[in-house]
Amino acid sequence: MNPGLDARESTAALRSGSADVLRAGFDRWVSVEAAAPYGDQRDAMIGIAPFVDCARRIGLEPDDLLGPVVANCPAWLRQAFAATIGHPDVTLEALGWSVVETPDGPSYRFAWPS
Repeated sequence: MNPGLDARESTAALRSGSADVLRAGFDRWVSVEAAAPYGDQRDAMIGIAPFVDCARRIGLEPDDLLGPVVANCPAWLRQAFAATIGHPDVTLEALGWSVVETPDGPSYRFAWPS
């Protein structure tokens, strides 16, 4: 898990409101995660959450936009994506994320839940 990369990519997409920026950022994030020597589905869900949230905030269906990016990834990453988009209790906040307003615009921030 790399909350710095997750936050940078998803924040850029949220601020731009662009499906292309979101898809490209998710693709970069997936490339790093899929290349990891081991896969942790729970950590991946934490990383996926801001991308899914961003897609919804800009009015897009996460599965339609982001699903093709993970289609050829290892099974653990595909399963993490499906779990993140498929359960209403798997929320941004439940996975330790929030959206905060900054002088530069909205920003995804990660902090472990208390």
